[in-house]
Amino acid sequence: MKFLKNTFAFIIPLTAMLISFIIYLFSSNILENYKRTIANDYSIVVITNTPLIKENITKLAGIDVEKIITLENNRIINNIKSNLSKSSIDLLKRKLPHFYKIKLEIFPTTSELETIKNQLYQNKNIRKVEIFSKNHNSVYLLLLLLSQISLILFSIIVIFAIIMISKQIRIWFFEHHEKITILKLHGASILYSSSTILKYAIFSSFISFGVVSGIFVYLIDNIGILLPNDLEDIVMVTLTLNNSLIKIFLLSFGISILTILGVLLKYKIKYD
Repeated sequence: MKFLKNTFAFIIPLTAMLISFIIYLFSSNILENYKRTIANDYSIVVITNTPLIKENITKLAGIDVEKIITLENNRIINNIKSNLSKSSIDLLKRKLPHFYKIKLEIFPTTSELETIKNQLYQNKNIRKVEIFSKNHNSVYLLLLLLSQISLILFSIIVIFAIIMISKQIRIWFFEHHEKITILKLHGASILYSSSTILKYAIFSSFISFGVVSGIFVYLIDNIGILLPNDLEDIVMVTLTLNNSLIKIFLLSFGISILTILGVLLKYKIKYD
């Protein structure tokens, strides 16, 4: 009973930390996928006095330009030529500005859109830039907010988890102090003397990893649990199962081992 109590005191904060980590993984992955998805449907319209040199525009606000599409003036002329004379049409062809559609690799933020607009206006040949900032997608802003909140939450939980885990490890060292002292008197190293504590920590880490891995695998197939119904059809998760589980494993044992080594060093300094 005492063993279960001790291990649960280690498992609970570690599990809470790992759960907050997978929530962050999901939110950041959903955000990145959504940025790429809406980038395909978003474009910036540029009006120029003379033909635009497309090769000079490869990046805008640090975002790669996927392609620049020339919008044909003939479409505009064809729509109104029935009401114009031939001379008027010829004049219109000479005076009509050039229209281009710029598509970006990813969807820009509001501040990036303003930077892009200012950057394009540095070209004196450009008469007008329409960035459609008023149509900036509110879902993107919502997902960006959720991703930032999940990162902050994860960071806070990591701090509290480390504090609680180190406290539990100190309790284990206190409980095994007599045994550790006897082993050290017989020439055993501090690492060997505290092997029981290390086994507790490794066992607890395996349990936390197993529980959170199960939750992660379940959420991969049931992502709707984390999302409002309105978002289920427009967002997607492309997390790689193996890579994500490796990250969870490394975080679980990395935090545990680093915390143990920190407490072990303090114990060694205090009693050596």
